[in-house]
Amino acid sequence: MAETVEIFKAYNGTGYFCLLFIAALLYLWFTEEDKNLRLLFVVVPTVLQVLFFVPYFYMAYNMLDEGTYYRILWLLPMTAVIAYSAVKVIGTNLRLGVALMCLIIILSGTYAYNGMVFTKAENAYHIPNEVISLCDMVKPEDKDERIFVAFPPKLVHYVRQYTINIMLPFGRDSMVDSWKKADNALYDMYSSGYLPAEQLAKCATDYLCDYVIVSEDETIDGDPTEYGLIRCGAVGEYTVYENKASHIWHNPSPDGFYSAMFAE
Repeated sequence: MAETVEIFKAYNGTGYFCLLFIAALLYLWFTEEDKNLRLLFVVVPTVLQVLFFVPYFYMAYNMLDEGTYYRILWLLPMTAVIAYSAVKVIGTNLRLGVALMCLIIILSGTYAYNGMVFTKAENAYHIPNEVISLCDMVKPEDKDERIFVAFPPKLVHYVRQYTINIMLPFGRDSMVDSWKKADNALYDMYSSGYLPAEQLAKCATDYLCDYVIVSEDETIDGDPTEYGLIRCGAVGEYTVYENKASHIWHNPSPDGFYSAMFAE
C-alpha cells in the first residue's frame, strides 16, 4: 500500500490537479444522470482509482511488468472529468461558474515556462546545438552509410532525433534502471566517469565504433593515441576521437562491416 501511495503522490506533483479530479468526480457522482456519461466519467475512473490502491492488483501487475505501475494512472481521464464538471457548473450558473474556474486556475496554476522542464529551444530540432555539431563532424557523407559512434550517456537520447546515419553502441536498454538492463561494458565505463585509454579503445573496437566522444566530465587514464584513438576535433566540452581500428580504415567493405557486427 505504501508503494502505491508514493507512486500516486509522485504522479500528481503538487497535488492540485489530483484534488480537482477528486472534487470533480464527487460532483459528478451526485449530479450526472446520463447513463453513458456516468459510466465514462464516473464509474470507470472510480473503479480504476480504487483498483490502483488494491495491494493484490499491484502485486499481479508487477509480476507482468515490473516498474511501470504508474501507467495505470494514465488510464484515468482526469482532464476530461475536470473539464466536463467545469462545463456543468458554468452551465448551471454562468457567473458563479466562471468566477470559480478563474479562482481555481489562479490558486493552483503555475507559469509553465518558469519550470525546469521547459527551456528555450536552441534550434529547430529542439536538441542541444553541441549534439548537432558533433553529429555533423562524424556522420558519413553517403546518406546510405551507417556508422557506430560512442556518445556520452547524457547525449544518447538526442542523437537519433537528428540523424539515422549514426548508430549507438548502447541506448535506453542499458540506461533505464527500471528495465532489464542490457549488459554493455562501454556504457559501464562511461557511467563510472573513469576511462582507461587501453580499455576504452578495446571496447570501441569490440562495439564497432568508428568514433568515440568523451566529455570533460569523464577522465581518460593514459594516452588514447597509443591505442589507436586519434583526436580529430572538439565541440565545447566534448572531444572527438577516430578509432583507427574500425571498419572505415581497417575494413571499408560494408559487407565485411555487417558480417563483423553480427559475428559471435
